[in-house]
Amino acid sequence: MGVASTCVENTAAAATCSQHILAGDCGGTNSRLQLVAFDPSTNSSDILKSHTYLNEEYKSFNEILSDFLYVKTPVHQTLPSVAVLAAAGPVKDNAVLFTNNGWLISGPSILSAFGGGPHGIKVARLINDFVGLGYGVLTVGDDETVTLNEGTPEPGAPIVCVGAGTGLGECYLTSSNGNPDTYECFASEGGHAEFAPRTEGEIELLRWLKVKFKQKHRVSTERVVSGTGLANVYEFFASKYPTKASPTVLSSFKKATSMKGKVVSQGADEGCEVCELSMRTFAAAYGSEVGSCGLKWIPRGGLYVAGGLTPKNIKWIQGEQSEFMKALKDKGRVSGLLEGICIKAVMAEDLGLRGAAVLGRKIVREELFREQSNTKTKAKMGGGGRDGRRIMECVALVAAGAIIATGFASCKGRGKR
Repeated sequence: MGVASTCVENTAAAATCSQHILAGDCGGTNSRLQLVAFDPSTNSSDILKSHTYLNEEYKSFNEILSDFLYVKTPVHQTLPSVAVLAAAGPVKDNAVLFTNNGWLISGPSILSAFGGGPHGIKVARLINDFVGLGYGVLTVGDDETVTLNEGTPEPGAPIVCVGAGTGLGECYLTSSNGNPDTYECFASEGGHAEFAPRTEGEIELLRWLKVKFKQKHRVSTERVVSGTGLANVYEFFASKYPTKASPTVLSSFKKATSMKGKVVSQGADEGCEVCELSMRTFAAAYGSEVGSCGLKWIPRGGLYVAGGLTPKNIKWIQGEQSEFMKALKDKGRVSGLLEGICIKAVMAEDLGLRGAAVLGRKIVREELFREQSNTKTKAKMGGGGRDGRRIMECVALVAAGAIIATGFASCKGRGKR
């Protein structure tokens, strides 16, 4: 299984061969797609185009993908040979069944519809959306975050990412032998663990949620800490305090479909009492869950608060006196454990795309390594000459992503000296 390349001229007029990668971040509400040109010899990438789709306007993901590849892609652009999609839900057999809208996104289905021929997709990989986001965290700069708790990250130590969006995602990253360049991200469905109320009001909310969702014993944290969870919290308080609910907000809330949480957040900005109470309750539950994740994984490499709702509602999150931070640090006897952990809110909203592209580049390097290993170049190297051995070493390093600045071409040149 090979990957096709398109040769282009860079600014120095030197020919380089780039691979086209389709990176996707497919959430319960939106699907964000990006076409990336990747030059494995220099480990450099260029975004050729991107587009965000509202899922409810399409019948299936393949319909979205068809529009992106054939309608919004200029005819002169080469289609991608590798596709990596970070999708909302657990991955099984290279497929994801969305837990929110029932869609099934399948690697084999994508290959069947868009593969084949010299220019079709050759590799289609599905990963959990928070695995993509976890890898994306590794690309975040200081100017893309808001510090919530000071701390110095330990290189190679575990990293944790928690993020509320349409749902509640959680993942963690570990590295081999403490090497920060070898982080691997692992999926989690921690957002579906039990919601643990901390106050009398939250206990009353839990009882209401159990009735609404017909649960005898428990409801998940995601029922509170997510866009849909925020909507649940608002419904509870609107029913408890009907005279304090803004008629305008209530009308907009009832008309909204997948954007009910946005209505509540905007209502709070406009002074709706019920909306403000809902936002404070949501923020406290969010902070409590983030703090619990800190206790479970002790992420001395960093604890990142991401997801679509974080940058949009940062004023409810940042600050030592925010409900979020007070709940995060309210951990009884072990509260001090969180003091030294660097905790940051991520303001960038394209981490899933970044992470998918990171994995896409890794796949391209692996495929190129396989191709190089099976060409007559390999036969040429069989003589064991110094030049041949050096080139094959460089091929392996490129496949591992170790050569960044020098690239394969310059590595090859060193072998000839």
